[in-house]
Amino acid sequence: MGSDSLAEMPAGVRTACVSVILFAVFSCAGWIYETVDNVFTFGGFYLRASLMLPWCPIYGVGGLVIVCAMEPVRRRLAARMPLALQVAVVCVGIYALTALVELAGSYVCEAAMGYVPWDYSGAWLNFDGRIAPAYTLRFVVLGLVALYVVYPAVAKWAGRHGRAAIALAAALAFLFVADNALEVAGVWAPVKDALVPFGIEHW
Repeated sequence: MGSDSLAEMPAGVRTACVSVILFAVFSCAGWIYETVDNVFTFGGFYLRASLMLPWCPIYGVGGLVIVCAMEPVRRRLAARMPLALQVAVVCVGIYALTALVELAGSYVCEAAMGYVPWDYSGAWLNFDGRIAPAYTLRFVVLGLVALYVVYPAVAKWAGRHGRAAIALAAALAFLFVADNALEVAGVWAPVKDALVPFGIEHW
């Protein structure tokens, strides 16, 4: 019986599996964050983003960008400076990256859906309602958790359970593609409408 270690599999397979799992984890975490924030801000439960399943893809993209860009930086800094200074530098990098991802994401959403799903027009120093320092700072905290906690945990688990990681990544990729296809086909629209009487709105 061959080894179950993901490290023994082709580099492309390792990267793809870990990336898909991370994307799903970050997307689901973003959905949870948005849902809780909406409950406290607007007093209601909203199905965030355009998809039916519980994930916000922009958080998945942002999380992957942070991990891919900042993990090599973090490793280099770890050998050269104290942890506190290392984290401070990483925070600056995450701030810049999350601002760019959210700004770019707003234009992609506007082009694809005809509107931007968020509006920071009332926030201090906002840019066209698309990004604002107060919100970007929140994402810095989420980015630190993604880089220092979630990524190492997922990479470690996937490395030890190669076949399970491949199966999970394949299932998650299928669900994401299917969710998008059903949304585009309009299948989810009546389902979302049917949830409204139960106090579940779609945003």
